[in-house]
Amino acid sequence: MNPLHSKNEGGTRERIIRLLLAQPLTIAAMAKRLDMTQNAVRAQVALLQREGVAEAHGEVKGARRPSILYGLLAGADVQLSRAYPSMVSHLVRVLSGELSSREFERVMKKAGRLLGSEAPRATGDVAERVKKAVRFLGTLGSIAEVTEEDGRFVISGDGCPIGVAVAADVRACSSMQAMLQELTGLEIGVECRYGTLSRCRFVVNPPRKKERRTGDAT
Repeated sequence: MNPLHSKNEGGTRERIIRLLLAQPLTIAAMAKRLDMTQNAVRAQVALLQREGVAEAHGEVKGARRPSILYGLLAGADVQLSRAYPSMVSHLVRVLSGELSSREFERVMKKAGRLLGSEAPRATGDVAERVKKAVRFLGTLGSIAEVTEEDGRFVISGDGCPIGVAVAADVRACSSMQAMLQELTGLEIGVECRYGTLSRCRFVVNPPRKKERRTGDAT
C-alpha cells in the first residue's frame, strides 16, 4: 500500500508533510484540510519537530490569541526524498565505470574535502580535533565513537553515513577519509569493513615530529 494514501499514522504524517511543503500552516488549518481533530494533528506535528523535519515559522493573529505557523525546516525536502540514495548509487557507478582508478579516487577525495570544508577546521591538540570531527560526523547522521589504541585515536562506528555510495564502489570510502583529513588537518588511515555488516574505522595518525637538521644542538 502506498504510505501517502494509507489511513495509519504514517499516512497522516505524509499528508501533513505534503501540506507543509506547499506553505506554512497553523494546526487548525491543517486539521480542517485533513478532516482531523486538532489534537491528532498537533501530536503528529510534535513528532515532526522531534525528528528535525518541522519547526515554528512565526505566528498569525487569531480570534482570541495568535496561532503558531508550522513549516518544514530548510533542507527537509532532501531528507524526505527517496531519490537521493538511488541517484548517488547510480552516479558513483557511472563515475567508477567512466574514470580511471586514479581519477575516480581523486574525484572522491575532492568531494570529501568539500564536505569537510563546510565546517571550520578543528583546532587544538589531536584529541580536541578528533572530537570535533566526530561531532561533525554526528550532524551527518553518523553514530561514531573515539577510542585510543596503541597511542593512536580511532574513529569507529557501525554503518556508514555514505553507505549507499560505498556499496556501489568501496573506493568511495576515500571521500570520508579526505573529509576527516580536511576537518582535522591530520593524516587518516582507513581500516573499514565493507559488506552487509559494514563498520567504519578510521585511524588518526599523530603529527610527525620535525626532524632535526644537521648541526642542531642535541
